[in-house]
Amino acid sequence: MKKIIAVAVATAFAIPAYAADVTVSGDVEYFYKSTDAGASFDSGDQDVVVTGSEELANGWSVTASLEMDGNEDGLVSDSKLTIDTGMVTIEVGDANDSAARMVDEKSDKSEQGGNGGEGALATDALHTLSLSMSPIENLMIAYSKSTSNDDADGTTVDINSYAIQYTMMGVTLAYGTTEVEGQDEDVATLSAAYAAGPVSIGYDATSNEGNVEGDDSTNIGIAYKYGPGNIFIETGEQKDFSAGTKTETTAMGVSYAIGSMNTYALQNKVKTSATAEDDQTIIGVEYKF
Repeated sequence: MKKIIAVAVATAFAIPAYAADVTVSGDVEYFYKSTDAGASFDSGDQDVVVTGSEELANGWSVTASLEMDGNEDGLVSDSKLTIDTGMVTIEVGDANDSAARMVDEKSDKSEQGGNGGEGALATDALHTLSLSMSPIENLMIAYSKSTSNDDADGTTVDINSYAIQYTMMGVTLAYGTTEVEGQDEDVATLSAAYAAGPVSIGYDATSNEGNVEGDDSTNIGIAYKYGPGNIFIETGEQKDFSAGTKTETTAMGVSYAIGSMNTYALQNKVKTSATAEDDQTIIGVEYKF
């Protein structure tokens, strides 16, 4: 009888696990970088993501994901919970993006190097709650609230972010802004993207990077998909207003994929005002599963 009861209890706890669809995915990346200052061998993405999803009785869908990011210093675990009600999508956790970062980085075409098009903040978020919805077709609006520890004195600060994005006839326009408590300037990003056949183009213009007035950046990226890979170029500049300097970055290269394994080679040039240009050659391989 005790064995029967034990089996029944174990089965009762095991059944809920089968109610959700569970998947495991991730990627591993390594690259070699040769610069004017020397060469290095480094790792890029080192991620494993476990995801469980289920449709609830009321028609909502819920998804939980646990992301384990590896680097030279160890393993970092992030997670998020997504609830899709059909009208509003709610995300909460430390692996999800703020509203503005849902719609930026349209210009991020290079496998490595370049600027990417993401606006830096004075302090990064630890946990984020976001709400997004599409009141009409092709329109998305989002709001998020995050908390973060201010590195200066260890106090907790609030981060509020807003975004809007609209897509029509292959063109996507987006605007996002993020305000950090205690900072006078808000980070704002205007982004645009266009895709036609094998060609995709992205543009990002960010003002007040790091919540610093006058620290602005622009970035544009173009990619051509030729079959198993992409030919890409990404170029941009970042201004440091207080120092009176400007950093220009240009990355161009090619990628080639065989199944889930992607290889790439690119030239990344970085030039800062009053300094010599740094020519970087980067060769990498990435496997996604």
